[in-house]
Amino acid sequence: MSVNTNAPSSSRKARKNRVIDPTQLGLFDPVILAPRKETLPPAAVVSPPPVRRQSPAGRLDKPRMVTLEDMPDYPLDLQLAVDRMLSDLGAGNNLMTYRAIKDCFGVSRATVARRVKEGLVPGVRMANGRVLDDGPVRRFDRTQLRWLLLAVRFAKRRE
Repeated sequence: MSVNTNAPSSSRKARKNRVIDPTQLGLFDPVILAPRKETLPPAAVVSPPPVRRQSPAGRLDKPRMVTLEDMPDYPLDLQLAVDRMLSDLGAGNNLMTYRAIKDCFGVSRATVARRVKEGLVPGVRMANGRVLDDGPVRRFDRTQLRWLLLAVRFAKRRE
């Protein structure tokens, strides 16, 4: 039995006959540069002035501090209940984070953030309805915590 070396291998796919596009450059074809288009000198080119848009965040009002005078009036019995809760807290917890508030009072971080944004907690800096950062971690003192709890308990009472 003789092996025919000119016969196509059965494991190879047959080559497709490709149509060669004469305008398509090959890898080793010499590059022929197209003629340059006539351009106007730079002084004659007129471009529109750049449009400067200012974002709403760029126009901040002067930051203001929410004060005790801005706080709403709450019923006396609600104020007494919140004061009792704070007295049970103890003297060791002067500054409380979101997590400490959640652990002690069961108020979520989202609820605290909403009440702060609504302006119901004194001592918070705001500008254009946005709460400004207080530092890397927001901590609430007892006065702020009192007003926060009043706002949360009053909202539950109204529902």
